[in-house]
Amino acid sequence: MIWEAISLMVLLALLAYATGRLSRYSGIFAVLAGFVPLAMLFDWAPTAGLKHLISLGFEKSTAVNIKIATLHFSITPLSWLFLTMVGGIFPFIALYAISYFKKAPGGFFGSMTLALVGATGVVLASDLLTFFIFWEVMSWSAFLLVVRGRDRSAITSYFSFSALSAYLILFGIMVLRSEAETLSFSSLSSSITSSRLTLLAFISMAAGFGVKGALMPLHIWAPRAYSRSEEPFVAYLAGGLSKLGYYGIFLLFYSFVGVSVITRFGTFRGVPYLGYSLAIFGALSAFIGTVLAFMEDDLRKLLAYSSIGQLGYIAIGIGIGTPLALSGALFQAVNHTFFKAVLFLAAGSVYYRTGRWKISELGGVAYRMPFTFLAALFSIFALAAIPITSGFAAKWLLYVSTVDKRFVFLTPIMLIAGVGAFLYSFRILYGVFLGEPRYPDIKEAPALQLIPMWILVMPLVIFLIFPGKLMDVFGEIFAYYGLEGVSHTDFAITTSLSSYNTLAVIFALMGGLMVAFIIYVSRPHRVVSHYDNYLSGEIPEVHEGLSLHAATRYYKPVEDLFQPYFAHGAERFYHHIEVGLEGVGDGLRRLFKTTVSNMIYLVLAGLLLIGWWLTW
Repeated sequence: MIWEAISLMVLLALLAYATGRLSRYSGIFAVLAGFVPLAMLFDWAPTAGLKHLISLGFEKSTAVNIKIATLHFSITPLSWLFLTMVGGIFPFIALYAISYFKKAPGGFFGSMTLALVGATGVVLASDLLTFFIFWEVMSWSAFLLVVRGRDRSAITSYFSFSALSAYLILFGIMVLRSEAETLSFSSLSSSITSSRLTLLAFISMAAGFGVKGALMPLHIWAPRAYSRSEEPFVAYLAGGLSKLGYYGIFLLFYSFVGVSVITRFGTFRGVPYLGYSLAIFGALSAFIGTVLAFMEDDLRKLLAYSSIGQLGYIAIGIGIGTPLALSGALFQAVNHTFFKAVLFLAAGSVYYRTGRWKISELGGVAYRMPFTFLAALFSIFALAAIPITSGFAAKWLLYVSTVDKRFVFLTPIMLIAGVGAFLYSFRILYGVFLGEPRYPDIKEAPALQLIPMWILVMPLVIFLIFPGKLMDVFGEIFAYYGLEGVSHTDFAITTSLSSYNTLAVIFALMGGLMVAFIIYVSRPHRVVSHYDNYLSGEIPEVHEGLSLHAATRYYKPVEDLFQPYFAHGAERFYHHIEVGLEGVGDGLRRLFKTTVSNMIYLVLAGLLLIGWWLTW
């Protein structure tokens, strides 16, 4: 049934390609393909109430023989969770896209569906060959979608980094295969030794997965691809596909190589050096991504840098590796899937109505698009980890895990990044949706855009009220990999340092709102025009050429402080690599155009190197 389901999705992808000039029909095929993973999730759900009443017949493992190899698939608690991320949001994004495109989108829905096929195969693969094949299906499908944006820098950077990711992962697979003589996930870690080759394979694969997860300094492709591609695809790329990099990193720690092997290379306060190094890169991603986000005026780029920063928290949790940290990482991954997808979709709806991406050119959109605003508002709260959202529970777990290990570098960096996330979230909130009304004649987003957004908001509400339900899933993952769980109930999470109770937070919030309402109705007040409370009665037209928009240099003092350090960023580093490779290439080109005598010298030098290697 697993292979049949994947084959059905491929068929629907081909039908979506065939009807690409008829956007509604091709979109319907994509939506139908999106419900196939949902059916799998329902049948395999670890805690679904209807599981014992209805069975769709999806087996938990299978092997498929093709001419060149045998592909192995299986479902585990971890793969079920990540299938929820990459498959659970897809049909709603596809439904949104049907309304988003004013003209026929060509092969958009076909490529999107193939990306879903690749992502589904990645999370269901149970051997490295199957994993890599579907990884490439996903990567190439995403590349075709980036190409649709027709931005040369985005296409080049995405292709270059995707190729680098593929080579690094393939190299690691080859080394692990030579070390363990197996490709099966279940047999790899027990056959791996702590040799230098294992260390090299681990670093190579971690870097390859880090590219897909936009882990700094491997993030260069993300701002370009996110800001120059079609918004429904970007919502899926940021919300879903970006998690596959961290899925691979999780498997690298607990399946491909194993913590027991990694620990032999050294530990720091009980955390493997390799894990702590990953956590440091995650913290730097969280901090630098946040700083770049609140200096950005382009809404798409702001959300792109925000994604880089928010994904960094996942790296921190996986790197530390304690049950608390892993719970925080997985909680953050699930939250990010939904709130980032909603934010990109909301941004797409704002552009759909206004035709503008720059925050300084927007403002007051909430007055004409209230339902889009409310969906974005709840997602912004989750992103900023406001205590009344599920985003707070995720980051609270990560904070407690770093404090528990007394990591004096990671904890302050995370706290600073958290404050920065609140700052740029407020910039989105006020600069785009509130403030001066720039577009008084626009309409609310179409229903086919609003419905998917609000469906994707619902899990954030559920996890806010019942964080323990998600912790139950994490407990099954930890049990599968031989780890301890975190103490919790449906409404509360308890650690050795503190506890978090959602009911207490909700009741405190309701009490505060009631007090505020009583104060509001008991005091005299009057209704004033927008200009009275925004510009103290001044009319904007009298200040010609002067921008009165709050998003214009909103955080100027902070920007002036950090701007010199981020003027060139990582691009200068990669530029030097590019120049160096061009120099090496030119040198080799001249070398191999030399005389026959020089070629003889080259052959002799090569033979000497081979002889030295054989006798060393």
